[in-house]
Amino acid sequence: LHCFRNESNKVARLLITVAPAGLEKMFFEVGQPLDERATSAPPPAPSDIEKLLKAAPHYGIEIKVPHH
Repeated sequence: LHCFRNESNKVARLLITVAPAGLEKMFFEVGQPLDERATSAPPPAPSDIEKLLKAAPHYGIEIKVPHH
């Protein structure tokens, strides 16, 4: 298991690369574009988490969600 966390009080960005290609399709399927002026994403709604959990296995991903 692994996760990503910003442990500072500053804005951070995360660049993810995946090989082989294909996982980016899941991000496009479940993600939502942000306004170009946004500096952070809103927290996910329960429906967003359910959508991700449903899509992930189709891409070979198992997501562990605490208390879910």
